[in-house]
Amino acid sequence: MVNGTPILFRVGWLSMVIVAGVVLAGCDSTVQQIGRPMESPPVVQTERREKHTDHTYGFTVKYYSRDYVFLKEDPIQSAMQPPEVYRVRFQRKDIAAGKVAEHEHPGLTISVFALSPGLPLRDWLDSSGLLSPGSETSLVRLTGVKEGLRVILRQQPAPNEFVYLATDQYVYRLVPYGPQGGKMLRSFRLLPDSSRAHMKH
Repeated sequence: MVNGTPILFRVGWLSMVIVAGVVLAGCDSTVQQIGRPMESPPVVQTERREKHTDHTYGFTVKYYSRDYVFLKEDPIQSAMQPPEVYRVRFQRKDIAAGKVAEHEHPGLTISVFALSPGLPLRDWLDSSGLLSPGSETSLVRLTGVKEGLRVILRQQPAPNEFVYLATDQYVYRLVPYGPQGGKMLRSFRLLPDSSRAHMKH
């Protein structure tokens, strides 16, 4: 006993003071953390997208004009059946300007084929040899499209996804490559008056 006060009591009182100080320090730290102004979320830079519109074959597609150019081409003249009547590619600008552009896959290729009236899309694909053994197929719906089919060939390297969209007169084949190609594919739309435009041409 010191000065009439038990030593145990004095030690207990000192411990309470220390604990109270730690608790207050923790509370002060918590208050500062809650009161700290929150960091602003990073600003997402939106990429400018241009809409390419083809009135002859009645479709639109959006592409990133900063990185891509669209290249109209003559249909490939080959033994391929059925033959293409129209083809356009969306290629990266740096690749399009290079010497090996023809050997690099575009972000998106759109081919247009003539469709015999009344022929179902799957029958057309079968007769054209475009449904290889092992092809995975799923239905695709899009405004203005009578039938749509996605064909995936797991056994072949990318690009191995092909989307076929049939109207009364044409079959559109879209072949995406890479993430940007997928975005362009999802932006594809038929023009509302595409049937009338087709009849004029």
